[in-house]
Amino acid sequence: MTADNHQRQDDMVCLPRTEFEALLEQAACRGARKALKEVGLADEEAVHDIHDLRDLVSSIKAMQRTFLQTVVRWITIGALALLIAGVAAKFGPFTPK
Repeated sequence: MTADNHQRQDDMVCLPRTEFEALLEQAACRGARKALKEVGLADEEAVHDIHDLRDLVSSIKAMQRTFLQTVVRWITIGALALLIAGVAAKFGPFTPK
């Protein structure tokens, strides 16, 4: 064995699969807690904040849907008004006979 191979073996760690999975899960939990803390969602009020954000997002989506429906209605009403005005101008009582 060369010195380089011996050094690589010294750097390796052998763990049983269950311990390795437990270590990974612990690291993932620590990372999640750290990420939540960094965005300000690590306290007891975080659950309420998330619910409020979800309510806000659903309200925005409903507002967008309503706005789009209103715009379509305005366009439809405008087109019908122009059509009626055109028919009235062509066949209305003010046209010369």
